[in-house]
Amino acid sequence: RKVSANVGDGASTQIDVTHSLGTRDITVQLWENATPGGRVEPDCEAVTTAAVRLRFSAAPTANQYRVVSSG
Repeated sequence: RKVSANVGDGASTQIDVTHSLGTRDITVQLWENATPGGRVEPDCEAVTTAAVRLRFSAAPTANQYRVVSSG
């Protein structure tokens, strides 16, 4: 099972992403939406069995990244 979403709003350095997978045992990957689409590794925390919290040192621009959660 996997869930994907774009993240970034140009203002927030902390973004909660709902995955609704029902577990904290998940893998989270973050990719740049721009080509060539390199991998990004923000601080990540499983805050509930349905959501993760991503923390960035600088606010990502609107939809700058694609987050993929699987579990």
